Amino acid sequence: MPQTRKRVPRAEREEQMLEVARREFAEHGYEAVSMDAIAEGVGVTKPMLYAYFDSKEGLFLACTARAQRELEEAVRDAMAHPGRPLDERVWRGIVAYFDFAERHREAWNLVYPEGSASTERFGSQVREQRKGLAEHLTGIFEQAALEEGLDADVARLGAPLAYAFVGAALALASWWADHPEEPKELLAMRLMNFVWTGLGATLRGELWLPPIPEEDR
Repeated sequence: MPQTRKRVPRAEREEQMLEVARREFAEHGYEAVSMDAIAEGVGVTKPMLYAYFDSKEGLFLACTARAQRELEEAVRDAMAHPGRPLDERVWRGIVAYFDFAERHREAWNLVYPEGSASTERFGSQVREQRKGLAEHLTGIFEQAALEEGLDADVARLGAPLAYAFVGAALALASWWADHPEEPKELLAMRLMNFVWTGLGATLRGELWLPPIPEEDR
């Protein structure tokens, strides 16, 4: 009696497709990856792959959106300590940012494919996906300003500051790709001093230092 192939639930199959596609896009770049290779890696037919994502472009953007969500969740969870001082929450977020870049290199290369053909082709869509992190930081900065008793109009300055903050983090992470010997903790502290203490104070040696963990006090 012939065996029937077990039907894989749609959500599970989609997860398999995204995992294989993410790895292929991150390792080889958008242009070099074929839908045939992805379908073969998943163990499905190419028509099924198109049925799920409509096109190669749709599959790539689904991969970048998922990677961006994972990055946002990592930073958001690290900063989710309303009772702690703002500088400590920002520090935790920075560490989580670089930790994600180090541990999830495939996802990082999809979120920030700087210099690749996909950057030019999908620049507007990928930039739109990145807004989530800056908007989350905007909310934290504005709330902190209000808690300090600042005027609501002043608190709204949190938006441009948040975008500048994310831009600085991206630039440093891109530099890190060419200097992998640098430990992520040192990068995080450099960025924290640059954006929190200020360039002038940092160069004068007026450094911000991370809080001592409670278990070490």
